[in-house]
Amino acid sequence: MDLFSCLSPFVFCSFASGSSGNCYYVGKQDEGLLVDVGISAKQVKEMLRKNDIALEGIKAILITHDHIDHVLGLETLTQSCPIPIYAHPDCLQGLAEGKATQGIDPALFHEIEPLQPFELDGVTIEAFPVMHDGRGAMGYYFDYEGHTLTIATDIGMLDKVVKEQIKKSSNIVIESNYDKEMLEKGRYPFVLKQRISGPFGHLSNEESARFVAEIYHPGIKHIMLCHLSENNNTPQRAIQCLYEQFGKKHIRIDASTSVFPLPRHKSSGFVYL
Repeated sequence: MDLFSCLSPFVFCSFASGSSGNCYYVGKQDEGLLVDVGISAKQVKEMLRKNDIALEGIKAILITHDHIDHVLGLETLTQSCPIPIYAHPDCLQGLAEGKATQGIDPALFHEIEPLQPFELDGVTIEAFPVMHDGRGAMGYYFDYEGHTLTIATDIGMLDKVVKEQIKKSSNIVIESNYDKEMLEKGRYPFVLKQRISGPFGHLSNEESARFVAEIYHPGIKHIMLCHLSENNNTPQRAIQCLYEQFGKKHIRIDASTSVFPLPRHKSSGFVYL
């Protein structure tokens, strides 16, 4: 163990983040939880191996919603290892009916009631509803011995509930899906553009950055931008937009705060929370 490991027993790791697949690890360095399995089971196993986490160390899987980029490998992974699946009842129904997930053993399903804290593997978790067009769409707040993290992705609008769940965390994973100019000038059909930018779609760089700048304080350790669009965004634009919003509010980011986008196709490595 290195010094950071001793100081921060709670870790986060992104295995994939973006419209082509999403999967995150939250927990200790040797056992914990997955949030979404939107990449293949083979890829999940490879990511676990690279980070020295045994598949048997995954105690549960939390699902944000039933869109394919969040559940693609769920059926195959749970056939390899019967890991309990936790989600909103509507999401679980979507999984039971989905082409890629209908083969999952329903005995693995566990319903989550939004805004009612529960505990898994020593971690206190609170799910909260988000504005998105997936079934039973939710974000997650985690607290392990005072180390806190909120994952807020696939959100069409930052309502009061979502804002409060993000505000109480010292580590934030927040969607920064698209650059408005790139989306408007891009090749997507008008209906899809409307869906993405609508109240049940995704957060733009500007919407995400403006909110983060509003709530920022030096106690925030990590600001991680997730679910960046491959066609309507770039990591550079997302980060630049965030710093522009900080500049407008004359905010200087503390040296102890890290700000970075999560990679699309590779592991972020352990982020010590």
